[in-house]
Amino acid sequence: MGLFKKEKSSEKLTPDMAGYRPEPEWWPDLTEYRKGMLLHNISFEDIDALLKEYATIWSDKKQVVCDFCYTSLPDDPTWIYLEFPNFEGIPHYKNLWNYQDLLIWFSQKADREFCLAIPRNQFQPLFLSMMDKQNPRGDSCVGIYADRDFYFEVPGDLFEWGPVPTSAFNYAGFLKDTFQFDTQWIPKVANCEWKKTRITLTFSE
Repeated sequence: MGLFKKEKSSEKLTPDMAGYRPEPEWWPDLTEYRKGMLLHNISFEDIDALLKEYATIWSDKKQVVCDFCYTSLPDDPTWIYLEFPNFEGIPHYKNLWNYQDLLIWFSQKADREFCLAIPRNQFQPLFLSMMDKQNPRGDSCVGIYADRDFYFEVPGDLFEWGPVPTSAFNYAGFLKDTFQFDTQWIPKVANCEWKKTRITLTFSE
């Protein structure tokens, strides 16, 4: 993943062009994905406290009770794997928004963090995102979906595509080089002991 670069253009943008901003309904739909969040150098107590604090930020009409499960990786316990649930009855784009917003929220305590969503269908693409280190406000993410760069800004509900790729993206190699993270560690969490935090989130109708 290169640094996301915004490109100015006077012509009308189409979905295949860099800078295209789809409506939320056309954001990546990760409903059928296992949405993981990988957090480095953060304690279970911090995760529990941050989740409970996060649940108090908004107060809207629709309430959804959700369980966040998390465990440390057997090969490197300094990494925590947090499973991001689907919020039942909530549109996929609101789930995506919270998925990215929580990544930013956990960066208060973690010193490295990224999202990796793995599809249940092997023919669907991976989803990878991380904090946008070029943004001093710390309220945006950059990532790769279907091998294509994207930029996501939380306050503006803004999703923007980068250029169409010319070659496949090496997810495992990128995570190894950037985060010193081995993707082969992830399947082993199936046999781990999990912690759970239950919170109630609210959404506008």
